[in-house]
Amino acid sequence: MKKGKCYNSMLSEAISKMGHGDIILIGDAGCAWPRHGQTKVIDLALCDGIPSVTDVLKVIMSELVVEGYMIPEEMKAQSPLQYQKYREILDREENKGNKLYEKVLPHTEFKDIWLNGGREKEQMNVFVRTGERCPYGYVALIAGVDF
Repeated sequence: MKKGKCYNSMLSEAISKMGHGDIILIGDAGCAWPRHGQTKVIDLALCDGIPSVTDVLKVIMSELVVEGYMIPEEMKAQSPLQYQKYREILDREENKGNKLYEKVLPHTEFKDIWLNGGREKEQMNVFVRTGERCPYGYVALIAGVDF
C-alpha cells in the first residue's frame, strides 16, 4: 500500500511527472474541460462539494514542491472566504526559504490558458476537477524545486 496522502493513482502519477514551472489547476465543478490534448484531465468530482478544492489542495501540497500559485482576480471580490481558505493553506508553505508568490489573472485570461493551451509560457499540464461549487473557486499551483 502506498505510504502518503494521495491514493488516487492518476493524480499521484501526474504529480510525480511535474517539473519546475509545470502548472496543475484544481478546478471547481463548473470549470469547463480543456479543448485540447496537451493537458492531463483528472475528474475527482463525486457530487456537490465532494471533494472540495481545499481537500485536493491539501493533498497536492503534501506531495508537490510549489513555488507559486495563480488565482482568478474575481475570486477576491466574489468568493473572499474561499480565497482566505486557500491562503491559509498556501501561506504555510515556503520554497527555498521564500513565501510562495501569487499571480492574479482575470478569469477570461485564466480560462483561456486551461481551455485552449495558453500562451508560450503558461500551459496547464494537469486539470483536476472537484465537486466544489463556488464562484471562481479554482486555483492553479506552479511547481518548484527544492534545491
